[in-house]
Amino acid sequence: MMTLIRPPAIAGTFYPAAPDQLRSEIDGLIHAAVEAETKGDAPIPKAIIVPHAGLMFSGAIAGLGFATVRALKGIVKRIVIIGPAHRMAFQGIALAKADGFATPLGDMRCDLAALQTALALPQVQVLDDAHRMEHGLEIELPFIQRLFGEDADIGIVPLLVSRCAARQVHEVIEALWGGPETLIVISSDLSHFHDYDTAQRMDDHTRQMIERFDAESIDTNDACGALPVAGMLISARKRSMRIKTLGMRNSGDVTGDKSRVVGYGAWAIYTGTEKMRDPNAAGNASASTGDPAGGTGGSTGGSTGKSTGGGFVGATEQLLADQGAAMIDLARRSILHGIAHGRPLEVDPSTVSPALLAQGACFVTLKKAGQLRGCIGSVMAHRDLANDICINAFKAGFGDPRFPKLQENELNDDLELSISVLSPPRDFPFENEADLIAKLTPFEDGIILSDGNRRGLFLPQVWEQLPEPAAFLAHLKRKAGLSMDYWSDHMRAQRFVTRGISGTDIAPTGFWNT
Repeated sequence: MMTLIRPPAIAGTFYPAAPDQLRSEIDGLIHAAVEAETKGDAPIPKAIIVPHAGLMFSGAIAGLGFATVRALKGIVKRIVIIGPAHRMAFQGIALAKADGFATPLGDMRCDLAALQTALALPQVQVLDDAHRMEHGLEIELPFIQRLFGEDADIGIVPLLVSRCAARQVHEVIEALWGGPETLIVISSDLSHFHDYDTAQRMDDHTRQMIERFDAESIDTNDACGALPVAGMLISARKRSMRIKTLGMRNSGDVTGDKSRVVGYGAWAIYTGTEKMRDPNAAGNASASTGDPAGGTGGSTGGSTGKSTGGGFVGATEQLLADQGAAMIDLARRSILHGIAHGRPLEVDPSTVSPALLAQGACFVTLKKAGQLRGCIGSVMAHRDLANDICINAFKAGFGDPRFPKLQENELNDDLELSISVLSPPRDFPFENEADLIAKLTPFEDGIILSDGNRRGLFLPQVWEQLPEPAAFLAHLKRKAGLSMDYWSDHMRAQRFVTRGISGTDIAPTGFWNT
């Protein structure tokens, strides 16, 4: 018997408080979406991405997403709902201390076993305050109740995401993935408060990133649920899943006020073996079919995409899978060469893969008994990756001014070597120090901070020692030669991400003797 029920927070505002009126509106939105669908052999998604504004604004687009999973009635037993926290900021991912969530249509029980599974992960916590007035999860519940039955025995797993890395959301999704009994609902709107034309351009760019599974490029300027979306895309990319854009619009299509609009979109994510509907088929569900406002939001509906590796991250992960052992060996041999000859190893182009002769930027890190022993690297690609590895490995061992030169007697199993390949840095705009802190993504962001001639860089690995964004920024300022409480209007930041490999991945013991 449910005892702790989280009461409705947005009934009467985001959706009708009267049960019959709410049923009528939800049923109408789903019916319009079904009518707009292409008839025939349609796959059932494992996950959907749907918006979370009031029904009058984004309900038609949300209906497009929920209509694709209606065939799961009688099959689905657990629905994982993940969205961004709007009401408060906190570290990680939050669940509510509740046995169920209420709407005017009745109570939905929480899947307590699944919540315990999530809670076992270090990034997940119980935080009732974050859920108390949150709309982004609640708005999806009436759709679920009308699709699958108001009395259906379905457990929900409501999770709010605040300050964390996309891969931490991915870890939660993986832990709760389940089988056909589990549906994943990602709750996210798109751009906020731009003029109509700007919003259309921005949202179409976001559509393209989602369709190519580019999780690492999506940020909160593109979608308020950027982290939940990105976490889902990482899982989908690893499984070679497929994605379909179901429709897009923005609030200007509803209200007629195009000065400051909010964007909405819906996507369905299918397993890679599912047969896809023809995206060019007549009558395919798009933003202009089944949408009372008739707005396209700047996107062509019905686009489909298969995972292409996610830009830099996908390409680099593939490079590490194919060439990681060779890269580590280059760094190891360059350090051994430095011990013997006092200079880095010179790369013979005929002995390495062409993939390592393309320009690339990397950092090489040495740790002794788990403590930093040297770290040198390149911020921007300015030579081929093979030589960048050799030169930076030599400098990490013999040229880091913070440490004495590496000695031959240190070459044992206590000395660890790792390589991090850097993406090109991109400007990371912010309004003030508080805004910069709020936008940082722990465990994912590498940041270059500069003010005039002062500059400091932290790799994403630094988050392991400084997991709080405010502390991360304070120590980064100190690394740049500034006081930890310093701030100026001339401060500039750039963001990059890394993917890396360690010598322990290649040879857990005897690394320096291989």
